[in-house]
Amino acid sequence: MRIFQLCARLEFGDAVSNHVFQIDKTLSSWGLETMMFSEARDVYFSNLARDNDEYTQFMENPDDILIFHYSVFCGNYKMYLKSKNRKIFIYHNITPPEYLNPFGAGVGEVCHRGRELLPELAECDLALGDSEYNRRELVEMGFNPNRTGVLPIFVDYERLLEPRLNPDPMAPFADTFNILFVGRKVPNKRLDDIIRAFFYYHRCINSQSHLFLVGPSWFTQYDGQLQWLVDSYQIWDNVHFIERVSDAELASYYRGADVYLSMSDHEGFAVPLIESFAVDLPTLAYGSTAIPFTMDGAGLMFLEKDFPMIGELMELLRQDSEFRNSIIEGQRERLEDFSPQAVSRELKKYLRKFIELPD
Repeated sequence: MRIFQLCARLEFGDAVSNHVFQIDKTLSSWGLETMMFSEARDVYFSNLARDNDEYTQFMENPDDILIFHYSVFCGNYKMYLKSKNRKIFIYHNITPPEYLNPFGAGVGEVCHRGRELLPELAECDLALGDSEYNRRELVEMGFNPNRTGVLPIFVDYERLLEPRLNPDPMAPFADTFNILFVGRKVPNKRLDDIIRAFFYYHRCINSQSHLFLVGPSWFTQYDGQLQWLVDSYQIWDNVHFIERVSDAELASYYRGADVYLSMSDHEGFAVPLIESFAVDLPTLAYGSTAIPFTMDGAGLMFLEKDFPMIGELMELLRQDSEFRNSIIEGQRERLEDFSPQAVSRELKKYLRKFIELPD
């Protein structure tokens, strides 16, 4: 009996890719024979996974297990449908195309096709969302609710706990109040609203403050809108657009920040929230989509984009150490649910529906 994983792409620093890799690593540690297959992969994964086409030779065995990761439309779904392996479907969510169409019709169309295809993929032995939000969406799309569950993403937050870089990119800002967001610069993550909230805080409460937006750009037009906001507010020296960074650099940004702020309208899980919890960074987030399920009472969640209120909450965290410490303590408790050991236990629980595994 073997366990295969099939996905669209594997690339260093990507949350879904790390999840696939950690599942493979965990299964191997239990003595199981595993293989990973992907449509595309970067240099880091070049020797760790095989091309999708190589999976076809393993499709006929009904004793084997196929774990199919679905996060973007990809032609490998045809192999998933034809496979005679026992099937586990893992859904990482796909951004609704209406967020992306104004900025990139091609990307929006891929997302549209990906979401439109979901009902056709519903026939499986088990369907897992990496959040309760994703699981509920699967049920809405026709998946059997009695064959669904939640398997959180393996978040490799230990890499953020290493000593900071020397020189540290955050060292020049040690005496200012620093607000952080980590993620792709895409419209659904609403970096424009983060800038608006920062502008209120910087102009009306604390001028000794900086905003760091860390993550790769995707749409030139959206980048232009963000820059236009910064120019309009005349906060050029206080908003910092950072592209993709190394793990060591990312750790420095997390640990040099004073608050993590998310204003995203759509998230399937939101890995940076867990990373913020891991480094004891107080976290504020707009409670959309998967956010309430990921935070589950930890951090500070708000349901309206009231910029003055958000600014006052950030100032309260700056001024009131007792309040700040209580938030951090709650985040530490929630982090335990996402430890590698906790996620491994959940994975084992689901696999025991198919195979015998030691305690």
